[in-house]
Amino acid sequence: MSTAPAPLLSPAAHNLFFAVRPPEEKIREIMDLIPALKLGGTPLRPDRLHISLLALVWNDDVPDGLIEEARDVAGAVRMEPMRVIFDRVVGGTNSALLRPSEPLEALRMFRERLGFALINAGVDFQLDGRFSPHVTLLYGGEPMPEIAVEPIGWTVEEFVLIDSHIGLTHHETVGRWRLQG
Repeated sequence: MSTAPAPLLSPAAHNLFFAVRPPEEKIREIMDLIPALKLGGTPLRPDRLHISLLALVWNDDVPDGLIEEARDVAGAVRMEPMRVIFDRVVGGTNSALLRPSEPLEALRMFRERLGFALINAGVDFQLDGRFSPHVTLLYGGEPMPEIAVEPIGWTVEEFVLIDSHIGLTHHETVGRWRLQG
């Protein structure tokens, strides 16, 4: 029997990002949709369903003070609540996504407003091309063509700052703000 201590596990990487989450009743609708698609794969847990807006860091650690800076900026951003409607599903070999058939202009505008506020405050973020709002339903699974599904819509009334602990499948909400004009 060995008396050597167990090796220390290195901390998980972090993905710190702003997002919006569906309300509980819409999470249930989304979770009910997943098995009906018959794609296989691994569904996301209900507490991880979200629409990503802006990523601040994807790294082994979160720089000191970044969460506090991001919270300060987010608290000053103003926007009226907005409707989002998702009515399409598309699946590839890596994931299946719930997508809108119509542009979500108010959500895009909110993302831009948040991005400009971060820039004005000197907070770096990762901007990766065109905004393509979606809710990831599962990872893996069978490829499928885009199909129409019964619309799932809600009024976005808040946004969150999430620290995703990569490798631990854990989303820690580190900030939450109500949308208001």
